[in-house]
Amino acid sequence: MTTPLLDVRDLTVTINRDAGVVTALDKVSFFVNPGEVLGIVGESGAGKSITGAAIIDLLVAPLKRTGGTITLAGERLDTLSPKAMRAVRGGRIGFIFQDPMTSLNPVITIGRQLCDTIEAHLKTGGDKAKKMALEWIERVGLPNPDVQFKRYPHQLSGGMRQRIVIALALCANPALVIADEPTTALDVSVQAHILQLMRDLHRESKTSMMLITHDLGVIAKMADRVAVLYAGRVAEISPVGELFNAPRHPYTRGLIRATPMPFANGEVRLDQIPGAMPGLGKTPPGCAFNPRCFKVEGDCRAAVPPLTSRESSAFSCFHPLEKEIA
Repeated sequence: MTTPLLDVRDLTVTINRDAGVVTALDKVSFFVNPGEVLGIVGESGAGKSITGAAIIDLLVAPLKRTGGTITLAGERLDTLSPKAMRAVRGGRIGFIFQDPMTSLNPVITIGRQLCDTIEAHLKTGGDKAKKMALEWIERVGLPNPDVQFKRYPHQLSGGMRQRIVIALALCANPALVIADEPTTALDVSVQAHILQLMRDLHRESKTSMMLITHDLGVIAKMADRVAVLYAGRVAEISPVGELFNAPRHPYTRGLIRATPMPFANGEVRLDQIPGAMPGLGKTPPGCAFNPRCFKVEGDCRAAVPPLTSRESSAFSCFHPLEKEIA
């Protein structure tokens, strides 16, 4: 069996409030294999972005990682000092943020930001770092690299800025890239180009990737396996084809059916999941999905279902769906 590059076990994140401690992530476990794209999907509030931030220790107070282990290529990340973790971020793990404007320094040129990252993590500088920066500007598809090198973020369009963010995430040759909703802040016309760029660069670099998104269309195009989150817990993990064709968790089926599906006669099927995801501190006893689930029974309200492995998949459900088309 392949040894995972990233191994996350029982990751727990909490928030301290006046009324007590609230759990944002509840013992989340998954792994990413070398060269693999793992999609992380779920509704808003499922805990997707918190998971990515917790891995690289970028949680913003009052969020706090309070349990679990995070291992990258055999090294524990959750026990590293802040200084050691800074060397991991941008070096061994690249990060692509949702909004490229807020993830770039507005008062430093694009070229300088690329050079700083290359110099910090690849221990090279001067003309060699500049040459590498220019090469990355060209690799992400921007014209006239010498001109772009001297520009500031506000002088670029949203799509151009996101290409630079991708270059920053990859220029230090990381083992893993975490992409958090990388196309959400972009126009629809630009999103397809950015996804194609990410696919191409992934194939070239063979870097592992965690792709965080709410868009199942993006998952279908990009991911090898998918982890479905609900209310801070893992509902299901499965190879992408199996997830779409034979989901085991009722929530996964609900997500798939809530995605617009055009038919040959021009009709569009769109089924809504009843109810809404519980807010922080309002997760019901038992399975968090039980108030919205059509298969709910008494045991679903009494206990949290464990993550059960079955063949190539795993799911947290006492009454999983049979393997049939969703």
